[in-house]
Amino acid sequence: MKCPNCGYENPQGRRYCEECGEKLVDLEAIKARARRRSQREAAITRREAQKDGLDAEEAERRRRRARRRTSPWLALLIILVMVAVIVIIVIVLAESESGPEKAVKEFYNAIKDKDIMIYLKHTEPELYKMAERGEYLPDPYTEGIDYDSYILEDLTTRLVIEEGDYAEVEVTGGYFEGVYNDGSTSGGIDFSQYPRLVRLVKIEDTWIVQDYQMMKLPYLFAEINTEESEFPEAEEPG
Repeated sequence: MKCPNCGYENPQGRRYCEECGEKLVDLEAIKARARRRSQREAAITRREAQKDGLDAEEAERRRRRARRRTSPWLALLIILVMVAVIVIIVIVLAESESGPEKAVKEFYNAIKDKDIMIYLKHTEPELYKMAERGEYLPDPYTEGIDYDSYILEDLTTRLVIEEGDYAEVEVTGGYFEGVYNDGSTSGGIDFSQYPRLVRLVKIEDTWIVQDYQMMKLPYLFAEINTEESEFPEAEEPG
């Protein structure tokens, strides 16, 4: 028997190579066992076919179809593996989202859900701490979550910059609208047409939304150009 590792010709019957110690595989013996197994399967199938009144040719076709048929347990195992792979991919993609992006999504979802604690967490950290200690009783309306309900759909974001404790996130997609109980609305904003740039700073490992009083507005507004005066009428002509 020829060693697959070093090529040394070993005597028949050896399990390990005399030259290098590699385990030897008797391919001919393996093939012979496979042939015998196939012959046994064919004989069993022919006997069962004869009982059913089938000829030898039909019996052979039945045997081949049976061998090609996937076991139900194997099919179930394949499905479970595929589901596990999909779950892992989803988890990896979710974990790849940056901290500032998560904060922006939590901010807008807190407005939609009127979750005042999460809202304060990303807007007023000191009030948030007081509310946690029971020293302050927050209310959505007093904190500026003015509409009776909100519509927030398919929010998507893009990290523009993250440097140390400063970050900018662009809201690139989704729809945001405020609704009053009488049916009137804010008019809404489609972020895919009018992206919104959100600036954040990190305070004690929490990303805080800057200019949140404007960022929370569920409609289109003209952003302030920082290079121009906010009150040009108060400037004296040069």
